[in-house]
Amino acid sequence: MKKVSVILSLAALCSTLCGADPLAKTFRQVYDLDPAKVKAYSKTLAADQAKLADWKNAPAFYYAVSPLSDVPRLPDTFPADGVPGGTIQIVASCGEYEPGSIVIAPMKNVDSFTLKASNLRGPNGGNIPAADIDIKMVKVWYQAGSGWYGYFADALGRTLIPEMLLNDENMVRVNPATKDNYVRYNNQDGSVNYQWMSANFMVTGYSFVNQANHALIADAPTLQPVVLNKNEFKQYFITVKVPEKAPGGLYTGSVDLIADGKVIGKAPIAVKVLPFQLPAPKTNYNQNKGFYLSMYGTGTRNPANLKNLAAHNCTNPMGFPSINPFDAERTRKDIQLAKDCGINTAPLLSGATRVGVTVWQKEEDLKGANLRKIERLRNALKMTREIALKELGHTNYYSYGVDEGGPGTIRAERIAWKEAHANGGKIMVSTHPHGELIFALDYMVQPGAPAPTRIKNVNEFHEANPDGLCGWYANPHTGPENPDYFRRVHGYQSWKSNYDVAANYVWWRNNWNDMATPYEEFLRGLVLVYSAREKVIDTITWEGIREGMDDVKYASYLKGLALEAAASKDGAVLDMGRRILAWLAYNDEERCDLDTFRLECINNILKLRKALNKGN
Repeated sequence: MKKVSVILSLAALCSTLCGADPLAKTFRQVYDLDPAKVKAYSKTLAADQAKLADWKNAPAFYYAVSPLSDVPRLPDTFPADGVPGGTIQIVASCGEYEPGSIVIAPMKNVDSFTLKASNLRGPNGGNIPAADIDIKMVKVWYQAGSGWYGYFADALGRTLIPEMLLNDENMVRVNPATKDNYVRYNNQDGSVNYQWMSANFMVTGYSFVNQANHALIADAPTLQPVVLNKNEFKQYFITVKVPEKAPGGLYTGSVDLIADGKVIGKAPIAVKVLPFQLPAPKTNYNQNKGFYLSMYGTGTRNPANLKNLAAHNCTNPMGFPSINPFDAERTRKDIQLAKDCGINTAPLLSGATRVGVTVWQKEEDLKGANLRKIERLRNALKMTREIALKELGHTNYYSYGVDEGGPGTIRAERIAWKEAHANGGKIMVSTHPHGELIFALDYMVQPGAPAPTRIKNVNEFHEANPDGLCGWYANPHTGPENPDYFRRVHGYQSWKSNYDVAANYVWWRNNWNDMATPYEEFLRGLVLVYSAREKVIDTITWEGIREGMDDVKYASYLKGLALEAAASKDGAVLDMGRRILAWLAYNDEERCDLDTFRLECINNILKLRKALNKGN
């Protein structure tokens, strides 16, 4: 412990000597800027500002940018894809969350800067209140050297990465001189201190207790002012929640840019609300089967986190609600909590008594300890069925087997799986596709993201199990921050590859320190969100996955309409349906621009709705 204290003291001393002290009460966040980059873009900034009549003398202006770019937006990364002074343009269906983004370009230092959205006014009295426009600052901090692109540890490298979506920039402070992160702790006695959150293994060891104490971490409830430094870009993420019954049409308003208490300009925002609400997503290969986002690590009883999952299209989280055969009252409360938070109660994925019970005997030869194991499991499964029928009215739940079990383990689980089926349940587990050995498996979570060989395995599994589900996890695990890639692989690419579930590992666990991760020291922190006291802290990657699921919603809705049109007796409608089905079949899910794909889906949906007399 003495060694740890010495290292922490040295880190704080180095921070004080090398630049802005991240432990100081008064702190101005600065980053090291590449002088060559600044020299290259400073003239462009001045020229762009000069073209904007309303912004000529402002201490800062902005660029409207794509919110989910595959280019990391760093303090010295010029927003080449941005429109100076442009409109924040959003297209969304009723009930949908949809993001926009701006990058602030400071022309001089500002001590206090913030944004404030207006209400958005639409046709026929339509209104999107400012309260439904969530503005967050994108925090840039240090992650392992493989950050943005990889999920393997890199103990020798540290790189700046844009990731967390914060209300309060000062919740996380970074020191560019030492490439260290510090996270604010709000202690129970009312005091505040900053915890070193980039220590290496020499300090932390491998234990979770030396990761973050998330009970002491909390973001501010509302957007707080930040500092602006000349020539240092800062990104904001702007998410609009469209009311479910909003009249279709164009909604307009603005976002005020406020520097040192004065409005220095307005960024116009325009939201095109589509005249429909997206139905629940269906699989590509079967319109009668649902497509699910069900990440590992999503089992939680925290209402705020459950609502976060539902808002991000993870309405069937893995492990919640769960049927406890020995606590009917707990089960009843969990089911009600799920309903209150927008979580589905069918199917329950990993929501029942685990069946990872192995016996190395034939069923007819069971005796002794093995017989007692199966009898205990049988009783638990029987109770599970009784509670499910009483509280849910169905047995559409999945019990989890032995994680990543090989062929021998699968054989040894067969009796347990048979007991689950005899009591009306289903089996799920992560495993490699061991051919005919997995005939009793109802939901295979296959290691590895969609790829040709794995897609072949998926199609074979469906052929052998027409009602079965197939998902994927790992390779990549969560960890890479690139929102464009995670949008694609968890959304359209999984759907097009005939998966039923995107089930990656892991949504969250206590991995705040990317430089020293418990469990697998060769991996980075495997998280999509960060644990905190009241609720998790979102990231641009998590927002990317929400967009990926929305892509699936649009694609599956379009396919359903196209199939209906292709069965029409009207030749023109039939031709339209088949043409759109061909477009969906041959579109390249690995390389297409996803924003363009989304707009094409919307265009075709509107055409089909009109042709099928389903509205505008």
